[in-house]
Amino acid sequence: MEHLPGRSAFLLPLLMSISSLIIAQTTSLEVRLDPIVEAQELAAVEEPLDLDTFIRAAFVFSGVSGKELPGAEAEIRVHLAALRQDSAGIVDPRERAEAALAFMHETILTRYDERQTRLEILLSRGSYNCVSSGVLYAIFLKAFGLKVWGVRTADHAFCRVQAGDKAFDVETTSAYGFDPGTRKEFTDSFGQVTGYSYVPPSNYRDRRDIGEGGLLGLILFNRSAFSSERRDYARAVPPAVDAYALLQDAESHERMITALLNLASWYGMNGRFEEALTFLDRAALRYSEERLDALRADLIHNWTLSLVQKGEYVEAEELLDLQFEGGRMAEQEWRELTVYLYQLQAQSWARGDFSEAARLIQEGINKVGSDQSLTKSYEVYIHNSVVALVRAERYQDALSVLEEALSQVPTSRVLQDDKSMVLKTAGR
Repeated sequence: MEHLPGRSAFLLPLLMSISSLIIAQTTSLEVRLDPIVEAQELAAVEEPLDLDTFIRAAFVFSGVSGKELPGAEAEIRVHLAALRQDSAGIVDPRERAEAALAFMHETILTRYDERQTRLEILLSRGSYNCVSSGVLYAIFLKAFGLKVWGVRTADHAFCRVQAGDKAFDVETTSAYGFDPGTRKEFTDSFGQVTGYSYVPPSNYRDRRDIGEGGLLGLILFNRSAFSSERRDYARAVPPAVDAYALLQDAESHERMITALLNLASWYGMNGRFEEALTFLDRAALRYSEERLDALRADLIHNWTLSLVQKGEYVEAEELLDLQFEGGRMAEQEWRELTVYLYQLQAQSWARGDFSEAARLIQEGINKVGSDQSLTKSYEVYIHNSVVALVRAERYQDALSVLEEALSQVPTSRVLQDDKSMVLKTAGR
């Protein structure tokens, strides 16, 4: 009989953050798929961003809610006022940029934490990573009227500032990070604290400028990636959606699609198939992507097999028919799974009633049309039923069964031979 193995919907390799417990997932209908308005609006704004816009975006992208925003913005302005007072006598742009970095480390930053990418937590706890410290530094420099932007490497981020007629790298995770290639204190301490290596400007293959929006977008990338690392796939989706709305590039699109696929796969792997399909249908309405459709097919396949394993054949057939008739399942996939379903049911009946097994197979043929495996099974079950009748010397019943079967498959050599055997045995 036909064997149809299951297809596993594995979680995709997680896209790690540039820095790099299972949590209960929310229901699929609660997961936000529409980007926040701040991300959409910022995507249309030309850089350099004004200070207020940059500050608000930094907090919103960090996850600060609307009612908490005024307090967070007021807190950052207290620090800006203190910075201005602390550097009141400094006029030279480079000296101002250096003073801002020193001020951060002396008054706010206390502990490097690779996964602490949120600005409001940086302010409240002093813990930071390359992204959150870079965003804070950019706020300070923008308050001075200096041009500042983000720089990325394969696994790290830092800032670059235009001070006068020269531009300088700034590793914001270190108090000695201004123009770091020239500072012995920096090279002695940086790698030990953060685990990263400084990439000098001459090594252009491993670094690229990402602007102000790109720097802010790293907050969203990190929040999504860190949630995925914790297997909290529901919380990984919204920031990935927001990042794509903000950046609208290939990387943000790939990260978003990965987040969508990971959550749908997680639902499926935990037997929450209906939620998985509901989520994928919602996602497909917003984001056209072949991989979403492919995963949907895998989930329907696996949901069907899970119902079959529980003996819920009627429910499995209803699921297949509903998906196929709704245009959400390919005909070939529907046929293969329907054939498999009827084969399994027939096998179950064949343990005690070959005629019922044959009837089920015929029902399957009537439903899906001509199918070689079903026809073969039909011949086998009819043959076994006829043999049982002959052994009971019920020759007329055996002939009646064969006549009916041959009307369905008149060219069957097996059944024709069986008819000859019955007639011979009955002495006709």
